[in-house]
Amino acid sequence: MSDLMFWLSIVLVVLTFLAVMLVSGNNLSACIGPSVGSRIISRRFGTLLGAIGFSAGLLVQGSGMTRSVGVLLPNATPELRVAALLVAILIFVIAEITRIPMSLSMCLVGLLAGLSIGKDVPASVLFSSEVVTMWFVAPLVALALSFYLIRALSRTWPGNFWRRIQTYKILLILLSFSTAYVLGANTLGLVVATGGFNFVEVIGAVVAIFIGCFYFSSGTVRRVSQEFFLMRYTSATATLVTSTLLVELATIFNIPLSNTQTATAAVLGTGLSYRTKFVSLKPFLAIVAGWIIAPLLSFAAGILIA
Repeated sequence: MSDLMFWLSIVLVVLTFLAVMLVSGNNLSACIGPSVGSRIISRRFGTLLGAIGFSAGLLVQGSGMTRSVGVLLPNATPELRVAALLVAILIFVIAEITRIPMSLSMCLVGLLAGLSIGKDVPASVLFSSEVVTMWFVAPLVALALSFYLIRALSRTWPGNFWRRIQTYKILLILLSFSTAYVLGANTLGLVVATGGFNFVEVIGAVVAIFIGCFYFSSGTVRRVSQEFFLMRYTSATATLVTSTLLVELATIFNIPLSNTQTATAAVLGTGLSYRTKFVSLKPFLAIVAGWIIAPLLSFAAGILIA
């Protein structure tokens, strides 16, 4: 191995570590927020549960995302992988500072597609179409599924109040883990696959998951858990069930899908299911704008740096 290749491999490990740490710290709140906010579990136990879920998803199904990277950026060189991860991290950090809703997985997909065009090695049109279609269809399905799931839960669940509460508590704990699992398999799997998904990067990613969860998530967990606490148990359950199912389905087909897309649409669907509940569309429209801006901006950046 030449000196250049050696140092590029080191840089890839470092960038993969940083990206995984940032995503883990930022997205943990969406996974454990309902359970922590309703005081079913403590924040420390919830953090551990989420970190284990992230790691399990990455180790069990994360390698499937290497196919996605291979299709989006054929014959990717270490230099291109470094560029993709570096720019994706920069866009993600800028979005966090400016509070613009963006998804790292969407940024990465846009970057990889832009790099492939810039290097004149176009990605598969069929696969790219499948990814974009999934990005449009998944939020609509999440909205509809959560809407009707709320109605179904309200009609069919046990009439005994305490029995219902206990059932929801168990469900929310299981769903916290499963939501973390699918995010680890899909989003974190995509990040590590961009780096190459070798043994060193996977081990480093697992370490980054625990560091991100325990040291860079407290603020978002506290904020989101308070917001979820204002939601009914049925709303939190429907949101997590919907998001978990859709992201896992996308993972099975090796399609990158952001859990923020499915979870946000599911929250809107649960809100609309209550006829007497006022739902503000402004925050959701801002998030949708982020979904459009993220891949387009990343795509343009990929072409420029190729």
